[in-house]
Amino acid sequence: ALRILGPGHVPFLVEVEKRGMPLEIALLPMIESAYNPMAYSRSRASGIWQFIPSTGKLFGMEQNWWFDERRDVIAATDGALDYLQKLHAEFGDWYLALAAYNWGEGSVRRAIAANRKRGLPTDYLSLKLPAETRGYVPKLQAVKNIVRDPESYELELAPIPDAPYFTVVRTSRKMDVKIAAELAEMPLEEFLSLNPQHNRPVIAGADETTILLPYDKAELFASKLALSHQPMVTWQAYKTKANETLPQVAARFGLSLETLRTVNGI
Repeated sequence: ALRILGPGHVPFLVEVEKRGMPLEIALLPMIESAYNPMAYSRSRASGIWQFIPSTGKLFGMEQNWWFDERRDVIAATDGALDYLQKLHAEFGDWYLALAAYNWGEGSVRRAIAANRKRGLPTDYLSLKLPAETRGYVPKLQAVKNIVRDPESYELELAPIPDAPYFTVVRTSRKMDVKIAAELAEMPLEEFLSLNPQHNRPVIAGADETTILLPYDKAELFASKLALSHQPMVTWQAYKTKANETLPQVAARFGLSLETLRTVNGI
């Protein structure tokens, strides 16, 4: 019922390098979301890679009442890199692939067709692009330059240990988010920062669930979960009756109206 995967499954640089993609692709979420998995745009794009619902589903990210895999760092990274590789295979150029990721492949196709019709070059710099897309690649290049040589820009980047920070745990057991955090002996806020995909206070909605945990917490979590025979879920789904109001439901279950609204995303 529970599997722990090794640190080789950690996304970003390792996954980009494994696929033979330009390493600066690992910095793209800085442009998209500042690496904020809770980022949500006016166009309903969500997660660190900013997938809209339809594209997220197309690249395997399930979105249901319980969770949204666009906010799952592992699932979203796999989907984003699959998408970028698909775009590169079509356009044969990483600049155009990035433009298509930002603007949409159909828009880039039309811009290329328009230039061909006029006998003009069809590279990234020659296309008629909206301002956001025209600045998209330069922004990524700027971040790359800063990361590569921060001293040149009088900046100091915090050191990152050359060691895996988190690992992937897969479990089929349903449990409260709060209980999962307690099993891992982590503050709830820290647990949620690694597992922001859950829409409800319960980890449920799939036959098997992916949980990210700090590398030194995974074995502890697995051991305590194996020893626990208590119910892991204290919440239940309830279907409202005709004409039943939220205050009535809150009163029925002894909840505050604010708590009921929060856990149901109302």
